Amino acid sequence: MRLSTHTLRQLSYAQGYLELGMTNHAAEALGQIGEAERAATPVLAVWLAVCTERGEWDKAAEIAAVLCQCEPRVAWHWIQWAYATRRSDSLAAARAILMRGVGLHPLEAVFHFNLACYEAQLGHIDDARAFLDTACGLDAKFVELAKSDDDLAPLRAIEPKG
Repeated sequence: MRLSTHTLRQLSYAQGYLELGMTNHAAEALGQIGEAERAATPVLAVWLAVCTERGEWDKAAEIAAVLCQCEPRVAWHWIQWAYATRRSDSLAAARAILMRGVGLHPLEAVFHFNLACYEAQLGHIDDARAFLDTACGLDAKFVELAKSDDDLAPLRAIEPKG
């Protein structure tokens, strides 16, 4: 679907407002988009950002789920869906989403890192270690991040120091 000039302008306004932390104004700009274009993926993606900024996790999870159906090859949608689901539902539900997503995006290190975090929080230390090793092998930036991420504290607690 090709978006109208009006919708593109409203999306631009909404994104600008988001960058300024003005989520209410961003929502107002999105509200000016006509019914026929509200379900377009670019519009949904900005709504997802608004809901995430507002901490509206149920809405964010719903929107991200739709985005994953529409564009399953966009890794970021899966990450956002899991992030919102963790906050609106449960860690186990978020883990299930990432397990589906990692099948589509096996070389995206962030999936493996987040799964390491979830597994560590669920007490599945061996699985956490395996996912973390994969994440670090795919992207070295996760080596440093692993040293301070609170979700990985259970994993660090059992590893020898030194």
